[in-house]
Amino acid sequence: MFVGWCLSWLFAFVAMRAKSVSSASMSAMLIMFPLTFLSNAFVPTETMPTAIRFFADNINPVSKAIAAVREILGNGTIGADFWLALAGSFVILAVFVPLTLLTYKRNA
Repeated sequence: MFVGWCLSWLFAFVAMRAKSVSSASMSAMLIMFPLTFLSNAFVPTETMPTAIRFFADNINPVSKAIAAVREILGNGTIGADFWLALAGSFVILAVFVPLTLLTYKRNA
């Protein structure tokens, strides 16, 4: 839930910068589509091509969150993926909370 809340700041920023509701929706889909489908949500990353596997394993915060949830539910333990997902979420917050608030102030 925390990762989703952090990503909502990204989408709030995108929505504030958009000219219309439909362009905001389309922009959000263009962001969420690769984050979801280029992750380990549907297939193991070992079956992916090298470049996509690198993105899914090392950059994509959705992959880290999914791996963390699988480890917690499957093994009952908190591993490295949990901490990486948390760190990635804080990076997203550190970048997009100020940008969103600044954009909101300028639009208000």
